[in-house]
Amino acid sequence: MPITKSLSDRVKKYTAKYNPDTIKARLTQVQGIAEDRLLDALPFVVTIREATRNILQTNGVPAGMHAVYYSFAFRAASKAMKHTGETLDQILSGMIDRWVTAFGADPAILEQIANLVRTVRA
Repeated sequence: MPITKSLSDRVKKYTAKYNPDTIKARLTQVQGIAEDRLLDALPFVVTIREATRNILQTNGVPAGMHAVYYSFAFRAASKAMKHTGETLDQILSGMIDRWVTAFGADPAILEQIANLVRTVRA
């Protein structure tokens, strides 16, 4: 039978495992790398957001459904930062199927957003 850990047990372990001074030193060491990565990715994300807004307005998507399409666009952008080519195409195809089934999104609009992500990242 597994042992159930209480919240106080978890806090004690976390406190013992992570020294705040060590964590701060590590984060300070990688701060420059993190800033460079952010500055590299930010224009891509902004472009995706603006272009997705244009696609939604062009297709007359109701404002209440915008969040569904933005979530697809940002998840697709995240995948595009890690994958390319056939792998990305398969991931996006699976995502389109999921968003259509789970959220009732229009597959034609999702395909437009997927094509946007492919072309912007390329």
